[in-house]
Amino acid sequence: MEMGTASPSGWRTSQGLLQELYSRTQLAQSRLDNLVSEQKKFFYKTSEALIHELGLSTDKANTLRDFTEKLIMCLDKAFPQAEAKLQKLLKALENTNITIEVEPRGKKTLHLFPFGEEWYISAHFQKKTWIYSMPIRGISTEVEFPDILNVSDQDLYYLQAGWRSSDEGHDRHARASMTTTKAWQFFAWAVTRPGSLWVYVDSLNLNKKGPTIQWLLISKSWEQQWPGTDGKKQAKQIQHPLSQLTFFLGDGLKKKGRPEFFDGREKRPITREEAKIMLEFAYKTGIGKLMDVLECDKWKLLKSFVNQKQQFPIHATFNGYTFWLNYNNKSQSLRARTQLKDPSEAEKLLGLLGEMGIQGRIYTVETRYYIVEIAGQNLLKLAENYQEWQKALKRLAEKHGLQPKTPMLRRLLELAENPPPAS
Repeated sequence: MEMGTASPSGWRTSQGLLQELYSRTQLAQSRLDNLVSEQKKFFYKTSEALIHELGLSTDKANTLRDFTEKLIMCLDKAFPQAEAKLQKLLKALENTNITIEVEPRGKKTLHLFPFGEEWYISAHFQKKTWIYSMPIRGISTEVEFPDILNVSDQDLYYLQAGWRSSDEGHDRHARASMTTTKAWQFFAWAVTRPGSLWVYVDSLNLNKKGPTIQWLLISKSWEQQWPGTDGKKQAKQIQHPLSQLTFFLGDGLKKKGRPEFFDGREKRPITREEAKIMLEFAYKTGIGKLMDVLECDKWKLLKSFVNQKQQFPIHATFNGYTFWLNYNNKSQSLRARTQLKDPSEAEKLLGLLGEMGIQGRIYTVETRYYIVEIAGQNLLKLAENYQEWQKALKRLAEKHGLQPKTPMLRRLLELAENPPPAS
């Protein structure tokens, strides 16, 4: 196909620019329907999984479902606009009716106008390849994202700092914002900025491997704590396992099967101990359970890096406290533990367990932490009353290949195979 163009003076515009655009436009046109369908399916599946796994109240479940429905409506409206623009773009390229202008402010970006159209393709040459973006206009919605994790203010602050260190920005009114092409990031970011959001379908990116939908989310409920050009630098100074986690989810990399931090200039390998602590805090706050539902590649990388020879520690919750379950093959002992800093909090938890006829004990580690431990038959009583604990016992039995050698193990396997009624 012959391709020509009217190009601005001083620019060396090769046929390769338009030939590459033509190829990617054809690819986008062939995959657009599947892209929209898969994203809709992900939103539906994820919201229902979160409602189930997190045991959301009816009000929060309905709010999350409404959030999802409004995203689906945006996709339904965006599809015909994107389809029509791709058709016009292909026709203009085939008829050599493309006008190229240099972006007035930056001079590093080209604007490619199909003949007779006011909209344009943005083209930017970066890392030896062209990056093309096609605008989607006039499609937005206002939504409410519920507080589904009930994270403490301090932990929320750390999670927000990590996102700000990487992908998060703000609008001209200093409201926190996120631009993303990753559907999972909707949920991973929104849980750290719960409340009212504006959601925009911003553009369709025409990539070599296939198109992606770019979304813009702006929080109405949260002002950006770290605004301005130095905001990312200020947020990066806040070092905590939770801020490291969201920073990695935003700007992390994979190199030779291991995770790395990357701030745009420097790369630093994440140690196994750092990754382990990040995951421990993630599960303690509930973010870990959320990420298990989302199943993004970076989260799976972090877990596999920590546990290359074994599954991740099995956990279950009781009254908002997260317990880690363990089985010792040598002593054939079954235990569940949670770690607390406040002795009064440990006593309170022991009292809540006692109300259910479950005995536990408290001991200290390095005089700084208070461990609440439940063992043996007392742990099995929790599984008799809570499905989450039954599921955890099933994973534990599969992990260790347990056999019914003792009365306790026989009861454990019975509970693992026969779920109690849902609590």
